[in-house]
Amino acid sequence: MTVTRLKTKNQITIPQSLVKRLHLKKGELFAIDIEDNYLRLMPVEIAPKYSAKDLKKIDRIVKKEKGKAKSLKSGKEFGEYITKI
Repeated sequence: MTVTRLKTKNQITIPQSLVKRLHLKKGELFAIDIEDNYLRLMPVEIAPKYSAKDLKKIDRIVKKEKGKAKSLKSGKEFGEYITKI
């Protein structure tokens, strides 16, 4: 077991041996929870909402529709609209 100190701004340092063992990278995100009076850190991965292909389609739509004031709801309605283009 390794001991670490709670620093200013409520930060702790994860020992290098654990970082290597878990293949953690700088900037990695964690979910944190309390479980039986212990802190539990779980690495999480957040997938982008739109693919690079979708973003290119969005750029084309913006150029094409600029000034036409077309209003769409985000999510399913928007997704259906960009797949038709």
